[in-house]
Amino acid sequence: MRRVITMVAAIAVAATLPATAVSSAAPEPRPVVDLAGSDATGRCTTLDGLAPGRFQLKAAGLGTYLAYRDGRFLTGSPGKARLTTEPSPASIWRVTGQGGQTGHGGPTRWQSATGAATLVRVRDAAGCRPFPEAQVNVAGAPFKGTGTDGNLRGFVDSHAHLTSWQFLGGKLHCGAPFSPYGIAVALRDCPDHEPNGWPAVSEHILSRPGPHDTSGWPTFTGWPRYDSLTHEQTYYRWIERAWRSGLRVVTNYYVQNRVLCERYPLRNQPCDEMESVRIQHRLLHRLQDYIDAQAGGPGKGFFRIATSAAQVRSIVAAGRLAVTLGVEVSEPFGCRSVNDRPHCTRADIDRGLDELKAMGVRQLILTHKFDNALGGTRFDQGTTGAAVNAGQLLSTGHPWQVEPCRTAQHDNPVLGYPRGRCNIRGLTPLGAYTVNAVIARRLAIDVDHLSVKTATAVLDLAAAHRYPGLVSSHTWTDKTNYRRILGAGGFVGLFATPAEAEHGETGRHGDLPPDFLSAWRVLRSQRSARYFFGVGFGPDMGGLGKQAHPRPSAKRSPVRYPFTAADGHTRISRQVTGRRVFDVNTDGTAHYGLLPDWIESLRIEAGRDGPTLVADLFSAAEAYARYWERLEAYL
Repeated sequence: MRRVITMVAAIAVAATLPATAVSSAAPEPRPVVDLAGSDATGRCTTLDGLAPGRFQLKAAGLGTYLAYRDGRFLTGSPGKARLTTEPSPASIWRVTGQGGQTGHGGPTRWQSATGAATLVRVRDAAGCRPFPEAQVNVAGAPFKGTGTDGNLRGFVDSHAHLTSWQFLGGKLHCGAPFSPYGIAVALRDCPDHEPNGWPAVSEHILSRPGPHDTSGWPTFTGWPRYDSLTHEQTYYRWIERAWRSGLRVVTNYYVQNRVLCERYPLRNQPCDEMESVRIQHRLLHRLQDYIDAQAGGPGKGFFRIATSAAQVRSIVAAGRLAVTLGVEVSEPFGCRSVNDRPHCTRADIDRGLDELKAMGVRQLILTHKFDNALGGTRFDQGTTGAAVNAGQLLSTGHPWQVEPCRTAQHDNPVLGYPRGRCNIRGLTPLGAYTVNAVIARRLAIDVDHLSVKTATAVLDLAAAHRYPGLVSSHTWTDKTNYRRILGAGGFVGLFATPAEAEHGETGRHGDLPPDFLSAWRVLRSQRSARYFFGVGFGPDMGGLGKQAHPRPSAKRSPVRYPFTAADGHTRISRQVTGRRVFDVNTDGTAHYGLLPDWIESLRIEAGRDGPTLVADLFSAAEAYARYWERLEAYL
């Protein structure tokens, strides 16, 4: 993967160890997972038998470690190891236990990618400089259990892209949520952005034109920014900060667009959309394993992939982060349409749905960006829409085609088209077959990115079946659909737009106000009295979605640090990564760790409505769990 170097695979021991170390009756060695120390404390060790001196051990994965000292990494093989400033595969040491003993004090077997194994005794020491890492800057233990009413508590990110570093060929996105070599490698700029960001054509087009500082760690002068869409914003420690501040559910969407991927000149990953889903699924599990490794072993991390409502409820009640799975691609199951001729069959759809369900995916979007064999898409607007329409022509053989909207609902306005026009395409016969197949498997349909005609047909089919498996995850459907989704027992998350619009700013998706508070009031007015109400937010972070800008009124009513989180006791200070101090008043939602700061800015801007707003957001975990329980109980 680009800038994300895959964890070194386990290497079979190639050399015979001394007879004093291993006997023929010795049990099979197993990975040692408890050696890494706290990044904050700089816990130290000596490695008797490997190298002299003291080291801090940083988990590179489950049972693999970096040995770090004063900015350098122990690299090489036993007896030939040296300290290097740049880590490599030979800097990752695979550690297994001997004689049933693991951890500090016991004999462990160490092996790098370049040599034989040797026995090492790891002993505690002191005085090491901590391994470089982003700070969390949150005080207080993460809350567990349920509220006094028995309901889950916590925020829900209903639309994230934590594996988007593989998106569009793997080289458009700079950085990754983790690297086995640590933050200095994970948060690097793209080589093609050198010098000074000028060659970064994608950044100029998608974000803002002009140069940027490409140094990354530890200064982060040029990025991350709320409006920089090609740089990593979901580093795992930033995710951890959001979790410690009350985030309890994330829906991660695997995302790909074959046409755009094939036309981006730099890539090292396949563009086939379903293959990309498989790759991203493996990457998400590696991210979970890496977070587990930092916590001391399998299952010990805060980040837990959930594939059922019961798992969501138990994970959240245990005070951890439940990560659920969705798919957002333009050609699901290969279902592109060229000149209105489908390139998939019912058998392809059934086979694809069965594969996704077996992977643990529980919701999907039928169309994304382009019309396909399942239905028509909801347009992107403005100049972005014009560019996406060019991709539509490449994908389907025709540009978007419009007609006067037949109802009060409308698709987004597009540059070069009259206003008040809608996509002529709705749900196709194959699309209707897919909806029924999804219902038969008790999966959920996210109606975002569906044209007015497609979304209406999907909602009508769901209503005919009395099906609760409906979602709008990030404000990409007509606002009047919220009443139908919530009335069916579904779930809605709003795009994590700014707390306050800038002068002259219009809605990003056409029919909703540009600020989150106004959109929340629209949604709240459509809630159903039949079902528990909670509101998610979908930042679309990692999916080329611009984040919330700094609130203009922050100069007179800023977020004041430290502030108290929604749980009433957690204290949140300014986030620090390297030498950069982030402040939502001036940085907006520059990265994922600033989502709790964004929520605090919402509370301040809402005034007297602030407590109600935060309560609705903090009720989202329970609302999400109940929606999923209704879905699984559907007969």
